[in-house]
Amino acid sequence: MSEFNFGPLTPYVEDENITDINYNGHQLWIDHLHKGRYCEPFDEEEFIQQFCYKIANYVNCSFNFSSPLVEAETCDLRISIVHDSIARSGHSISIRKTPAIMRLSEKQMLKEKYTTASVLAFLERPIKAHCNIMIAGLPGVGKTELVKYLTSFIPAWERVITIEDTLELRYHDIHPNKDCVAFKINAGFTYVDAIKASLRQRPNWILVSEVRSHEVVHLLESISTGTNLISTIHADDAAKIPKRILHMFPNVEIYNEVLLNSIHEALDLGIYIESRISEQGVVRTLKQIVAFDSINNQAMTTELYHVGGELADETLYPPKLIRKFKSLKPQPVRKRRIVK
Repeated sequence: MSEFNFGPLTPYVEDENITDINYNGHQLWIDHLHKGRYCEPFDEEEFIQQFCYKIANYVNCSFNFSSPLVEAETCDLRISIVHDSIARSGHSISIRKTPAIMRLSEKQMLKEKYTTASVLAFLERPIKAHCNIMIAGLPGVGKTELVKYLTSFIPAWERVITIEDTLELRYHDIHPNKDCVAFKINAGFTYVDAIKASLRQRPNWILVSEVRSHEVVHLLESISTGTNLISTIHADDAAKIPKRILHMFPNVEIYNEVLLNSIHEALDLGIYIESRISEQGVVRTLKQIVAFDSINNQAMTTELYHVGGELADETLYPPKLIRKFKSLKPQPVRKRRIVK
């Protein structure tokens, strides 16, 4: 949609520091990486009307009382529009940017106090040890950006299959020289279909943009075959991840201890991140890391890190994580070049 005219929205679309553009029917709200969330004057009702119908025409769908939702996607934008028959204050527009870049870097995370140096040093190890990782947080906190950062440690020869309904992980774009197959979900190809198909594609890793529903059953089955997982989930605490997953299982009691133990056996780590918006901008924090295990058929969760504290000593890790970390081959010592 690079040829599409965004009119007065163009400066916001082109600003690399703006992540989200939202119009609620009478106000324009901007999410900026450094300025936080703020309202901009925007009296462009005629443009909004034209824009909504142009997007609907672009994706070849109706936009009216009977068909009040339009979803469009470009290589780096996701656009959602709700008709004013549903959004009573006027047409509602949400534009989320999904650029093929990694916004998180070690230098930046330390500078912005996203986490500590010891945690950053730790985060590479679960990837090298092929741990199954779930990243929790509320919508918009940056879960996908942390997934991008973690996947930078995956070796190029390990095949990665990404499964998304909207292309946000962008692993195949960010790492063009790594082995990747990107699956995009649609009405005829569901998450369940994609997970089943991925297992016939020789995956080392499956990256699912977000676990939402009963597809989690097939996802956990894929882990049992030896495939490794990194995904995200909506939760307000890393320790709650297994129970959130349990609630997604169809026709299962929420107190099913056997299944809960199985989830603890399948997953290795849970990470919780949060963000807050202030006048200084958006502040994102890696708040918590926990490890999951099941010992003697008893589900166990061990907190390895909590913001404000120190990373737990390795002797306190649960047995499963210790075994995986011990499987890591020692890295060769690089010889330093002495310049005379």
